[in-house]
Amino acid sequence: MNLIKEILFKKISPNGLSVFRIAYCLVFLSEVIRIFNYRQLYYDTLPFLNPHFPDISALLILWMVIIVFLILGFLTRIMTIVNYIFTLVFISSAVSYEYHMFYVYSGVNFMLIFLPIYSSISIDALRKKISCLRQGFLYVRPKVSKLNYLIPIFIALGLVYFDSVIFYKLESPMWLRGLGLWLPSSLPQVTISDNQWLLNKEYLIKFFSYLTMYFEFIFIFLFWNKRFRLPLLIIGIGLHIGIVVEYPIPHFGWGCATIYLLMVPVSFWEKLSGKLFRNKEIFTIYYDKSNIYSREFQMIVQSLDIFNRIKYEKINTTKSSSLDKNNNGAFTYGVDLNENKYSKNFLMKKIVKVSPFCFFIVFLDTLFIYKNPLRQEEVIDERSGMLMNFVELNDQNYQTRSIITNGILVMFFFVSCLAQIQVHYSFFDKKETTLKVDRFLVEHFGICKHPVFMDMHFRGYSNVYGIKYKDSFLPLLNEKGMPGNYLSGATWVNWTWRVNSPYVSKSMPTIRKGLVEYSSFWSHKNKIDLSEKQEFEIVRKKIRVPFEWEEGLLQNNIDSPWEKVGNLIWQNETPKLIWD
Repeated sequence: MNLIKEILFKKISPNGLSVFRIAYCLVFLSEVIRIFNYRQLYYDTLPFLNPHFPDISALLILWMVIIVFLILGFLTRIMTIVNYIFTLVFISSAVSYEYHMFYVYSGVNFMLIFLPIYSSISIDALRKKISCLRQGFLYVRPKVSKLNYLIPIFIALGLVYFDSVIFYKLESPMWLRGLGLWLPSSLPQVTISDNQWLLNKEYLIKFFSYLTMYFEFIFIFLFWNKRFRLPLLIIGIGLHIGIVVEYPIPHFGWGCATIYLLMVPVSFWEKLSGKLFRNKEIFTIYYDKSNIYSREFQMIVQSLDIFNRIKYEKINTTKSSSLDKNNNGAFTYGVDLNENKYSKNFLMKKIVKVSPFCFFIVFLDTLFIYKNPLRQEEVIDERSGMLMNFVELNDQNYQTRSIITNGILVMFFFVSCLAQIQVHYSFFDKKETTLKVDRFLVEHFGICKHPVFMDMHFRGYSNVYGIKYKDSFLPLLNEKGMPGNYLSGATWVNWTWRVNSPYVSKSMPTIRKGLVEYSSFWSHKNKIDLSEKQEFEIVRKKIRVPFEWEEGLLQNNIDSPWEKVGNLIWQNETPKLIWD
């Protein structure tokens, strides 16, 4: 009961949520940039030749701008809603290219709408401070419920791990034999690292497999208790960095690692900031505490001066007193280490030079969140007397919103548990209804089954196909049979498990469709004219997929020779596939 009370009612600093917001959105922005770069593959009926209508390029660029706004924390609540709508339109609909990280994006982007990720380290928090200052209030950053940290971890990590190990790994001969990491890493089309030396350590590689299973089983029960969070955090981030190093799904590895940031003690971020940026002051800004615009300017600069390069000192002026003539009558001026004084536009340039992030001041000015005191000779505000005695702002609207959003998160917690049961044990009798409900859950909330790297993915996977043009491999699979530049994340899953899959045969439509689409995409990217006759060579490498540990398997699969099995001929922008 004490643990439940702590989770429901304890208030802590929102800094960790803001760090998570920035890190997660940076990873997500990178994913959207990749979607933009490969949008013809994702959405065109035939890349470049039969394009998607209407053109979605402008919408994807707009989406990137929205994510940048989320990183900065500007109009955060609105941006999270719009971002979720874009997620439903572009990610949940990319069925042929969906992979496990897409499900994480759907669930997390939905939860972002209700999380107070804007409470600190954001433009929104700064705007709130300025707004309160103009009303004579001192805005005190509110604390947030621990729910906002723990529910995303439960949904995005805990449920995923538990579902994966209970319903799949514990019934998998491959995982039960300790081969869950060894076998995928021994197949060249799956791994990006030639770590045969590690794979040859039988007991060590089996230990990592069993550790993964054990970790996934206990995580959902232990992460609630802060005594276990540090070891869980270290193991979890270590496993996901291992995914980044070993497999071509970097956004999955880094994206899940950002969720682990929610398990970092919130005090760590303030201590880290203090140690990294202390004793760096090389410039002093003097501001008039009785001038509301001078105070606003000081507050904005201090918020953007993340490296703590600037020191702030108050000066006292009144309407009847004369200002220091050396500062040219400005109510805000600065002094460097050489006692040189700066005011007005010279001060602005010096501030940006000393603390580069302050260039956002110009951007902020366009958003009308402050009036630049450097442009005014005499701007003593009539309300300045209110600034002498601040009153802490008790934001009742924020408290009400917090109660509502916390209630929604608690409800989503229970709904997610029921939904995870639904995808395995349907509550509906009709199969058609079950399929519709399951599809709705995965598209909108990322709730689905999690059979990741299971026996069925590898059994019967004896052939891998590649494409060559003028004796050079297209950047799908390289000479070793490992993923090239084109295959990462969604494109890797598409090529490896939907185009070139277990038990693949020449007659399957998926292999033909994939060869045509990727060759068309590559040709247009490399200015190869498909209206003229262009001939691509289809090659195949035979690989072995044993379910018993053996030494040197990865190297043996890499050494397996490529053989020509057919030609793909383009002429008049029409493909013709000829198998030998």
